[in-house]
Amino acid sequence: MSMKRRDKALNDLAEAIRNVRLPDAPNIQGAFIEPHLDVDGEAALKAVIILDAPDEDGWSADFTHALRKEVNRLATGLDIDEHVYVTLFTQEDFEARKESDDSPQDNSTGAIDDALTKDQQGRP
Repeated sequence: MSMKRRDKALNDLAEAIRNVRLPDAPNIQGAFIEPHLDVDGEAALKAVIILDAPDEDGWSADFTHALRKEVNRLATGLDIDEHVYVTLFTQEDFEARKESDDSPQDNSTGAIDDALTKDQQGRP
């Protein structure tokens, strides 16, 4: 798939996710797709979905399972071969995530990340 066609497919997937309506489900406020590597290092995608806040019991397992299944069904329908991992946020949690991503962190894990990278590459 050409890069231009792939970008369109990913944009189409994000739009399709925004329009998903499941019974007794919270409203989807937004969605976007980003590249992702799974635990095996395989190319995948991550759908970040912003939902209305759940009740005090959280989002139901039935709902989250149905949404994950629907997202991957939509991806298949758009000829997207990668598995789509779904991450759910409320608007408040998503904003907090963006703020923490933008702020410098005093507890850098750079040394740990370097050691893990070397280990994965089989280097001492």
